[in-house]
Amino acid sequence: MVKLSSCEILDELNKLGIQAPSDLIEFLKEYADYYTHTDIQLD
Repeated sequence: MVKLSSCEILDELNKLGIQAPSDLIEFLKEYADYYTHTDIQLD
């Protein structure tokens, strides 16, 4: 497991285009939807 400092985490989020908390929430929702959809197809 890799440990990241809070600055490194913010840098990685910025690379994904996440600037605001609302962006993070939207990203997590989309990721969860994608994961759920892919997981269902594998069953």
